[in-house]
Amino acid sequence: MRELSCAHCGKTLSADDKSCPHCGMPLAPNQRKTPQGKFILWFIAIVIFCALMIYLLPFLGSTRFPGR
Repeated sequence: MRELSCAHCGKTLSADDKSCPHCGMPLAPNQRKTPQGKFILWFIAIVIFCALMIYLLPFLGSTRFPGR
């Protein structure tokens, strides 16, 4: 379960809470569907892809030209 922080008081709260248990501020109903989660997944995918390309490209581009 992911933990969030309250925008009003800054204390930690659970993603399942409907309001902050510390200050009582109501939370957005779609707080779990933040764009930050998608960004993190895409970032990890791009990092893995780049790491694979850094590793594989020297092997794929190592053809020798005739006459050299």
